[in-house]
Amino acid sequence: MLVMAYHRSYGLPTITTRGNNVYGPNQFPEKLIPKFIILAMKGKRLPIHGDGTNVRSYLYSADVAEAFDVILHKGVIGHVYNIGTKKERRVLDVAEDICKLFGQNSQEVIQLVQDRPFNDQRYFLDDQKLKKLGWQERTPWEEGLTMTLDWYTKNPDWWGDITGALDPHPRISHILPSHDEGCLLQLIKGNKKGSGSDLKFLIYGRTGWIGGLLGKICEERGIEYEYGLGRLQDRGSLMHDMIRVKPTHVFNAAGVTGRPNVDWCESHKVETIRTNIAGTLTLAEICRQADILVMNFATGCIFEYDDKHPLGSGIGFKEEDKPNFTGSFYSKTKAMVEELLKEYENVCTLRVRMPISSDLTNPRNFITKITRYNKVVNIPNSMTVLDELLPISVEMAKRNCRGIWNFTNPGVVSHNEILEMYRDYIDPKFKWQNFDLQEQAKVIVAPRSNNELNTTKLKKEFPELLSIKDSVKKYVFVPNKKT
Repeated sequence: MLVMAYHRSYGLPTITTRGNNVYGPNQFPEKLIPKFIILAMKGKRLPIHGDGTNVRSYLYSADVAEAFDVILHKGVIGHVYNIGTKKERRVLDVAEDICKLFGQNSQEVIQLVQDRPFNDQRYFLDDQKLKKLGWQERTPWEEGLTMTLDWYTKNPDWWGDITGALDPHPRISHILPSHDEGCLLQLIKGNKKGSGSDLKFLIYGRTGWIGGLLGKICEERGIEYEYGLGRLQDRGSLMHDMIRVKPTHVFNAAGVTGRPNVDWCESHKVETIRTNIAGTLTLAEICRQADILVMNFATGCIFEYDDKHPLGSGIGFKEEDKPNFTGSFYSKTKAMVEELLKEYENVCTLRVRMPISSDLTNPRNFITKITRYNKVVNIPNSMTVLDELLPISVEMAKRNCRGIWNFTNPGVVSHNEILEMYRDYIDPKFKWQNFDLQEQAKVIVAPRSNNELNTTKLKKEFPELLSIKDSVKKYVFVPNKKT
């Protein structure tokens, strides 16, 4: 009635369908026909509400889908179309037909149980209006029931644990968890693993810098992808994404880094925890159940130079080293979640540092940031040139890489060296001033991490990987050089 009101009052283009009982493959076992089939498979009794004389009309799912298609293309705006069949069956008849297919004695198997409230005796739809559009029921009852039975016998574990749904009077609280696990099983069975055209990426972080670049890379390489619609901390919305997309790999480029910088996290700790820890772990757990590899973009800003890794020594922190920097709340959450993710064999953690790209208009680009500062500290650091390394992350997904990886270019580059290249290639008049860490501490809320990461593992896997200085020149400054 609400839909009709909007059509009549505001001209909203609507068509309404009214349908009777539908059956077929993939139907959740709380419904009559799949419930009876599964119970018969298990050798259990078939519970019938009341005396079983209630009459229903059953249509095979493919016929109903075809009806929707006909109505969509031939139906008249504002009209209502009934989707039904003249062939009616008692619930007892349905149970007996299923018993016959299993070779069971219906007298011994069927069990009458307490009727459910408001159990209609009959509802019959006149489908002549729909038939005038050219639709006809195509699947005979015997054929549809046989195809449905065949599907359930070949997919006995499709829905996972459905014990609650098979009760004579199932409660919704019993059904929904089973539904979730069943959807994951459906996802697993539908997945394709490998490389090439059968890849499909689900990317989280659509509005973020890395997430946006990943989408462009997929388009350039002809890789099918979709962005996640759910929030990381919302398990239900993530599961809907998995079921909708059926990905072979998940790329997690979502997270809270703070705007305009990590100082934001110091005053928004709950929000930071919610996404960086709870959300990331939720995504990893769902993908683990579905046997999907997660490419998780993390941070290398969880280390700082120390006695074993002195500044200028060339000794970088390795993948197995324990984080030693918790000066900022952002780094604290990222170090915590990285430690927990070690237990997930389906996660590939990529430690990104001070990301750089050829887009010098992006305010998150490390080069763009420091060119806008009044003063900068001059410390050598490991950094990540996204133009070179993001395509490598796609290749790592294809190669099924897992565990922790220092995801930076080999070597270090100082802030002054970056700014010198900026002056030489981009702006000959550019000038800057330096200040030390003590002076910097007076103008920032949270301390910053400075370190060198050991990239031996990544370089061994990808020997062609350029050093940070060479990569910055090739991918950033040469393409942007002012003539």
